[in-house]
Amino acid sequence: MKLAEEQLQAPPEGLHALEEAFAHFSRQTAQLKEAYRKLEQRAEQVNLELEAANCELARKVQELDEAYNFQHSILESIPIAVVVTDLDGTVRALNPAAEDMWAVRRQETLGRHFQTVMESSHTLLAGVLAGSRRLECQRRELGGPEAKVISSTACLVANSAGQPIGAVQLDRDITALCALQQELYEQGKLADLGKMAAGLAHEIRKPLNGIKGFASILQRKPDDDAKRRRYVANIMGAADRLNGLLGRLLDFARPEGLHLTTFDLRAAAEQIAEFVRVETRSDSARIHVQIPEKARWVSADPDKIKQVLLNLIQNGVEALQGPGTVRVVASVRQQGGQKRVRVQVRDTGKGISSEQAGMIMEPFYTSKENGTGLGLPIVHRILQLHCTPLEIDSKPGRGTTMSFLLPLAEGPEEA
Repeated sequence: MKLAEEQLQAPPEGLHALEEAFAHFSRQTAQLKEAYRKLEQRAEQVNLELEAANCELARKVQELDEAYNFQHSILESIPIAVVVTDLDGTVRALNPAAEDMWAVRRQETLGRHFQTVMESSHTLLAGVLAGSRRLECQRRELGGPEAKVISSTACLVANSAGQPIGAVQLDRDITALCALQQELYEQGKLADLGKMAAGLAHEIRKPLNGIKGFASILQRKPDDDAKRRRYVANIMGAADRLNGLLGRLLDFARPEGLHLTTFDLRAAAEQIAEFVRVETRSDSARIHVQIPEKARWVSADPDKIKQVLLNLIQNGVEALQGPGTVRVVASVRQQGGQKRVRVQVRDTGKGISSEQAGMIMEPFYTSKENGTGLGLPIVHRILQLHCTPLEIDSKPGRGTTMSFLLPLAEGPEEA
């Protein structure tokens, strides 16, 4: 009886194992929950770190993109022609200035060898790719109707490790700079010539005036000797010619002051044309002034512009071989937001040869038997004071046109 009661009070072995199993399961579940919680925390931390890394990466990409766009904008905007190649000489990049200079299109140029792009002007790049680190030169390019002076530099392009990965050539058009340097050189020569002319004229005019004075005394004496009168006339004529030459020389030495005012260009041109007609006394030379009302009034120094017109019209008449015409023509044109009058003196004469074209602005150069070689240099200097160049268009046997610009002004009736 007692044994039976003990057997009833003792739990079955299977139930005890089940309880142990449930306890173990509970412990494992708790551990899994803790591991999951930690995993969630780690995942959240990783997400935060990943988000921060993505933000940093996006910032870096944006910085790189901005840097690329900035460098690309610089390359696209600079007026210097840039051609970049790899070590094989294949063009990898070029800017719009290079397209204009070499007359190529980017789409058709990338991937081609630079020698086919730059034609005969590739010696710098060839030298750099052959082993030179840097080369520079200045050369003259005949890439259009007028020659261009190009300053060029080529050098190797290296990576961060210092290893060459390609080459770049920079070409800059310095035509305007060279023209300015030439102009400064010419102005320096004219300034020196002016100083010399002032001293020379002062020293020569004193004895010259004496010669002319004594000749005039001899001329006033009653004398029937025709030979003597002819000799005296020759002396006075030579003295007058020398005085005229000295006057032109002094035009270089006079102060470079302008007295700008509004004046009637047509009236001035007609006055000078009438003077030349009377002076030349030639029926074969016809001088016409064709200045319309809208181009009649200009702002300039009237006396100096009259001197310009006188020299140009006289040159035109002297260039005629037989019957011919000299025309003074004016028209209005827009330049730099300002209206200007383009004045042209056209002749139907013999024209100017290519050899003469490069020398006619030199003082004392002349192809005329009795010329002084000072007419066009004086014109050039006067127009320089008015900040306008003298343009010459001439072909042998087809005449010459000389042009310059003056600011358009309102006439009295328009004020």
